[in-house]
Amino acid sequence: MKTESRVKSKILLVDDQESVQKLLDAILKVRNYDVVYASNGFDALEIAVSVKPDLILLDVMMPGMDGFKVCQALKENSSTQNIPVIFLTARGDETDREMGDRVGASGFVKKPFRSAELLGIISGLLDR
Repeated sequence: MKTESRVKSKILLVDDQESVQKLLDAILKVRNYDVVYASNGFDALEIAVSVKPDLILLDVMMPGMDGFKVCQALKENSSTQNIPVIFLTARGDETDREMGDRVGASGFVKKPFRSAELLGIISGLLDR
């Protein structure tokens, strides 16, 4: 019997709330993703450059540097500009979505979210 060896996709999860990190960790590990964490924007930028994740899940509202500024900085850096970024946020009005588009986000998921919806978006971006 032939087994398919597939490299795990690495996801950088950026959220300042530990409860959200734990929930997302459980959801992502079911799909066998390798998860790396940051709890603020400054750490996220540093980790993204050093780890080169396949995808970034990014909260918008964080202390210090919000997710929009983090995404903009990622897209301005040649070593991270091609990493897809999905915003996960309690904010989800049209202005926020437009800002996400302006800074280069690949997706926008409003909290609370459905696991199947989030995993579908992640899978679609990683399979590109």
